[in-house]
Amino acid sequence: MCENSIENIYYLGPDGSNTHNAMLKFLELRSIRVNNKVAQKSIKSAIENLEKDSSSICILPIENSIEGIVRETIGNFLDINDDEIQIQGEITLPIKHMLLSKSKDKTTIRKIYSHPQALAQCSKFLYQQFPNAELKEVSSTSYAAQKVSTEDDNSIAAIANETCAQLFDLNILSNDINDEKDNKTRFYILGRGSVCCENTGKASIILSTKNYPGALCDVLQIFSKHGLNLTYIDSRPSKRKLGEYLFFVEIDGLKTDENVKTAINELMNFVDFFKILGSFKVYN
Repeated sequence: MCENSIENIYYLGPDGSNTHNAMLKFLELRSIRVNNKVAQKSIKSAIENLEKDSSSICILPIENSIEGIVRETIGNFLDINDDEIQIQGEITLPIKHMLLSKSKDKTTIRKIYSHPQALAQCSKFLYQQFPNAELKEVSSTSYAAQKVSTEDDNSIAAIANETCAQLFDLNILSNDINDEKDNKTRFYILGRGSVCCENTGKASIILSTKNYPGALCDVLQIFSKHGLNLTYIDSRPSKRKLGEYLFFVEIDGLKTDENVKTAINELMNFVDFFKILGSFKVYN
């Protein structure tokens, strides 16, 4: 991803979503020109368009500091058959939720729309302020705000951000309603090929261990032996048989670093499957 111009970028929309804001921040930091910014209704459709479009990149949420990994992103990404598609970067965005509505009166609210993670991140607020409200899950916070803006109903509200309030001309009924105030989401930039060489960065790996007692422990000790800090580890079913798992691992270090290359060579003795999903720069 050394180019300064890209044809298309796909992201979870519509405009005003946290992914949309992360995309704008990334493009600004990288000084990249994009001919078409294409909002998608789902993470799956964004990745499907990336697979079809060789001149594109894609930005999607991967982990929230409160709710953890976005399984829809990692699940769809790991199902990609095109080995050229890799993680090319990461960017983190502070998340501040607000309650938005056409109404100016909180007491009129009977139904609240938002993304499942946003609803979960504001669960204490919702329980205390709206214990009887119907909570409706939708594909994104910005779609929730868009829906509220187009409905002729003052009893509905959305949990979204300040950008959505401005875009869809909604009133802010409550500000900063996150249960946890230090709420952040990190996003992956996906594209074809390796990124330009950088001095520092991260690598994402997917692997499955051989089937013997202590296999995962042996793998983790190799990372420790070579001074590699694991910034994330998670498991997901292999989909091949019950009880078999793939491990998704992130490390501080690029695949070109000598200690990373040495560790990978040693890992081959302890794994049945191994793939580098990307070696990339962290943009913050």
